[in-house]
Amino acid sequence: MKALLLLRPGDDHALTLADVPTPSPGPGEVRLRVRASSINPVDHKFARSGAGLTLPHVLGIDAAGEIDALGPGVHDWNLGDRVMALTNLYRWGGFAEQVIVDARVLSRLPESLSFERAAAIPCAGLTAWQAVHLKLNLRPGQTVLVSGAGGGVGGYVVQMARQQGARVIGTTARSGERVRALGAEAVIDYRQGDVAAQAMTLTQGRGVDAVIDLVSAVSATSLLPLLRHNGAMVCVVGRPKEADLPAWGKAISLHDVALGFAYQHGDGESLHDIGRAGETVAAWVADGRLDPQVTRVISLAETPDALRDTGAGLNQGKVVIRL
Repeated sequence: MKALLLLRPGDDHALTLADVPTPSPGPGEVRLRVRASSINPVDHKFARSGAGLTLPHVLGIDAAGEIDALGPGVHDWNLGDRVMALTNLYRWGGFAEQVIVDARVLSRLPESLSFERAAAIPCAGLTAWQAVHLKLNLRPGQTVLVSGAGGGVGGYVVQMARQQGARVIGTTARSGERVRALGAEAVIDYRQGDVAAQAMTLTQGRGVDAVIDLVSAVSATSLLPLLRHNGAMVCVVGRPKEADLPAWGKAISLHDVALGFAYQHGDGESLHDIGRAGETVAAWVADGRLDPQVTRVISLAETPDALRDTGAGLNQGKVVIRL
């Protein structure tokens, strides 16, 4: 099979298209014929750091395609089933024609949903689903600030929060019109001054009920003052410093989302829950309730350059790889 191999991690990481042996699924696993994958910031992060990877490595946390082999003990799936999956970061991933996946994490796809649109869901869509539906209890009329709203996760978060009836304020530099089209009531250009101050102005000094930070620990820390009493923050990239989150006072709740690490720190039920949530989000995309935000469709050979663009913050929405 053809695969994009990470040979050398680092700032000058090298990805090479090569022919490699076709893998076989083990107990409880299936093999997918990958029809589409997509690029996520975590792929670039691992290309740079190489942390915990055995080289050569195949990146690609997203995969959509058909099952073409069943491992021992797999009885709930059939050859040819159309599925998508969040792959294990530390095993070979979806930047290849075939990938091995734990059967528990599979999500069945609606027939009307293309592989390209499905491939834009797992990492970004399910991170957003966990932030909005698992970690927060957003209610109609509440206000949530979404930092990094122009990215793939951010776009899904904006849409899901609006579906819950929340008022959404998004931060972005280049995607203001797109973020508004996805449902944000207001958009803050973070290049134009202090985000928290601008958000306070937009809320007439009231602050927000929730923050979903998709940027960094520094960003999360800077947004803490925005939270109202009993407010909640969800962190996807980095947590605020504990010194900046005093006990009692505002009684703030702090939540992490670490979707892919269910493989390392979760259990079978955790993986199964990801699969079922994936089916829910895939149905929403198929029904037109969610826009998967596919902004580009590229080939496997074009992926190294697109991955570098992601690292430089140049890609907005979702870049999908068609195999």
